[in-house]
Amino acid sequence: MALPSITTILLGKQYMGIEHFTLNNEDKIALLLIENKKEGLVIDKKDRVNYNGKIAEKWDVKLPFFLIINTNQVIQKEVSGNDSSDDKLLHKAFPNTNWDEFYYEIWRLKTKSIIAITRKSYVNDLMKNYENQKITIAGISLGVCPIVDTIDYTPNEDYLNTNNQIISKKEDNQIIAVSTQESAIIYNINGLEIENRQLLAFSGILRLIMNSTLNTGSIISYSETLYNDYNQKTFFNKGIRIMVGVILVILVFNFMFFTHYYKLAQETSETLLVNKSSIEDVTKIKQRIIVKEEKVKNISGKATSQSSLIINEIANKVPSSILLTELTFNPLEKKVKIEEPIIAQEKTIAISGTTIANEAFTNWVEEIEKLKWVDKVLITHFGKNDANETAFSIKLTLK
Repeated sequence: MALPSITTILLGKQYMGIEHFTLNNEDKIALLLIENKKEGLVIDKKDRVNYNGKIAEKWDVKLPFFLIINTNQVIQKEVSGNDSSDDKLLHKAFPNTNWDEFYYEIWRLKTKSIIAITRKSYVNDLMKNYENQKITIAGISLGVCPIVDTIDYTPNEDYLNTNNQIISKKEDNQIIAVSTQESAIIYNINGLEIENRQLLAFSGILRLIMNSTLNTGSIISYSETLYNDYNQKTFFNKGIRIMVGVILVILVFNFMFFTHYYKLAQETSETLLVNKSSIEDVTKIKQRIIVKEEKVKNISGKATSQSSLIINEIANKVPSSILLTELTFNPLEKKVKIEEPIIAQEKTIAISGTTIANEAFTNWVEEIEKLKWVDKVLITHFGKNDANETAFSIKLTLK
C-alpha cells in the first residue's frame, strides 16, 4: 500500500470549492464540499446563495478553500490561436494594458485561447475579506478557465453550463455565451454527479487535489503561492500540535518512569539505611563480643593460673597418709538438667579422699587454712566408707 504524500496529509481529506459569480446583477456564491474517501470523491455539502460578504457558519473555515472569481468584475475574451507566449496572446486580446494592475489566466484550446482578467485590487479586497473570516484560500482561478480540469471527463457533452454561462466545446462557435438556465443540470464526471451550479467549484477542487493545470498566467503563479503558504501554515500548525503531543507523551512516560524509579530508589534507600543500621549494630555487637572475649580470656587465664597455683600448693601439702580421690574447682550447685541453667559455686574447691591417720588429716586441714588465698575450710564429710576406710570431703572457700 502506497503511503500518502506530505501534501496529501497537509491538505487533509476534505476540500472546499467556492465560485463567486454574478447572476441578474446580483453577486452570488456556489459552494461545494468534497471528501476524499476510500471509494473516491464524495459530495458532502453543496449550496448556492447570495453573497453578503460572509460565509455561513455551517462551513468549516479550517478546510482548504479554492476560489473561483467569475463575477462581472472579470473580463473574459476569446482570441484565435494558442501561442505558447502569454505576452503575445495578452497583446492580441488586451493591447496597451498595464499588467501590474491586473491578474490574468489563459485557457488554451486547440485553435483558440480564452483569456480572463480582473483587477488585482478587486482580488486583494476579496482575499482580505476571507482572511478576516479566518478562511485560508489555497488556490484561485478566474472566469471559466478552471473548466479545463474537468472538460475531458465529459466526452459526451457538447456544451457545459455553469451558473451564468454556456461553454461550447465546438471551437467553430463562440466558446462562452451568457446563460439564463435556472434549473439544475446534472453532469456525470467519472461516476460523480455534479450539478452545473457547482461545476466550476468542483473544477477548482480537482485542481487543488492534483496541484497542476494546463492553464498559465499571473493568477496561476499567485495560486501556487497561496497553495504553498497554506501547506506551510498547516505544516506549522500540525507540527506544533504533534510536537506538543509528543512532548506531553514524553512527559507522561517520564513522570511514570520517574515515579516508578523514585519509589524503587526510596525503597532501596530505606533498605540501605536498614542494612547500614543493621551493619552498625552487628559491628557494635562484634566489638562488644571481642571485648567480652578478651575479658573472658583474661579472666580464664587468671583463673587457670590461680587454680593451677592453688592445686599445686594443696598437692604439695598433702601428707603420705592421705589419698585424694577428687578435686573440683568451682563445682556445680546441682546436677545438670535439660532446660535449667548451669550454676557453679564460684571461688570454691571441693576435695574428697581417704586418710589412715586422723591427726595427719587435721594438720593438713590447718595448713590449708593458713594459705593466703584461702578464706575458710569446711569439713563436709568425715567417716568410714563401705571399704572400712576413713573418707572425707572438704570445701575450700577462696578469698
